[in-house]
Amino acid sequence: MTQYDNRGKVSIWKNDNSKNEKAPILKGSIFAHRDIKEGEMIEVALWKNESDNEKAPTLRGNISDKREPQANGGGTSQPLNDDIPF
Repeated sequence: MTQYDNRGKVSIWKNDNSKNEKAPILKGSIFAHRDIKEGEMIEVALWKNESDNEKAPTLRGNISDKREPQANGGGTSQPLNDDIPF
């Protein structure tokens, strides 16, 4: 049986610890997709989990490397040729 690959995944559950008002309302885990350096920013994206399973996490998501905007705006570096005959 192949084990599910959790790398790059985030899962957050409601923390039902009503006895302690200082307890966090949500708790979860992140499975790193690579080695992470101290102080390095990792992006996290979360979505509400619509599952009816009461054991399913409240939120699920992904982690990814921070993306830097491209200097040329993401377009091609070649000049536009308006002489194309079609």
